[in-house]
Amino acid sequence: MRIRRLAASAAVLATALAVGLTGCATSSTADTESTSDASGETQSITVGIDIPFHPLYAYLAAKSDEIFAGSGYDIDFTVLDATTLVPSFGRGDIDIVTTVPSFQPRIKDQYGIDTQFFYPMARWTPGSELYVAGDSDIQSIEDLKGKKVAIPPLATRFGAEQAAVLASTGETIQDYFELTETDAAAQELTLGRADAAFIEAPATAPLIEAGFRPVYNVQTAFEEAFGDPAVLSGGFIASNEFAEANPEVIDLIVKATGDVWKQFQDDPDSVLSVASEETGIPVEQLELVSQILNLADMPDDQKIVSETDVATWSAIFPLLVEAGFLTEEPSDPASMFIVTE
Repeated sequence: MRIRRLAASAAVLATALAVGLTGCATSSTADTESTSDASGETQSITVGIDIPFHPLYAYLAAKSDEIFAGSGYDIDFTVLDATTLVPSFGRGDIDIVTTVPSFQPRIKDQYGIDTQFFYPMARWTPGSELYVAGDSDIQSIEDLKGKKVAIPPLATRFGAEQAAVLASTGETIQDYFELTETDAAAQELTLGRADAAFIEAPATAPLIEAGFRPVYNVQTAFEEAFGDPAVLSGGFIASNEFAEANPEVIDLIVKATGDVWKQFQDDPDSVLSVASEETGIPVEQLELVSQILNLADMPDDQKIVSETDVATWSAIFPLLVEAGFLTEEPSDPASMFIVTE
């Protein structure tokens, strides 16, 4: 199945990026054989995402028949609506989906499914940023204690801001700021109704042009708290059951995605042109997404799941519980990741 074709403006990309690339809730118990059956028939695997514009994912969707030819698997990269992705995964309709690790405990709580994260598609670099007016005397998050801060509704977020603020200040985001949750966070700032607002690129571009400036970001907060300059965010996840029964599928997808990523870094146009044809999104907009995700400059040691990722997320999970994003910590965070060897 091909990714559905969606025309997208930069504004649409900004909104969708905030909702999607930082993570899509996931997990799976789809009934899929680990190898082709005795008759030699190819087995079908479905990979889901709720955003149509990740260049690497779109390329994989377009070239899946070619990439996985002869593997014994028909791997279908498909796009679902954000409201249907999680239920589809919970029903077992999807084998693999993309999400942020912060959602894995929620999947366990909601569906009783244990999951494993096995390949990154994005990292918080720099992630959400706090912007203030250019002439504001605010220079840091410390200057914003008790001040009016706007943020997209926390129910649409993935816990990064909540964990970062708690790590930086020792207080929850609701207690530290006079917080306004709104889909128009940037407008609250530009109209002077908020002292600061959490904004993500590319929606930051018009603010910068208008003289607004960042004073805090998620990336720096996590680096100062955990020593991790590029915290793992969205990526491929499968249920424990699926991952344990189908290690060769995991290996195939990891290798294929790594190969496409290298191709993108060597010759970005060769990937973007195919991704554009697949999605109907102009190349220049997909290039903007790739810049936001730092795809061109991502070093090899950040294109894997590492022990650093496990350690960072083991430290973030307790913050998410304290912040109210999660009800309880996972009992064994290390078991939620397939570390690249």
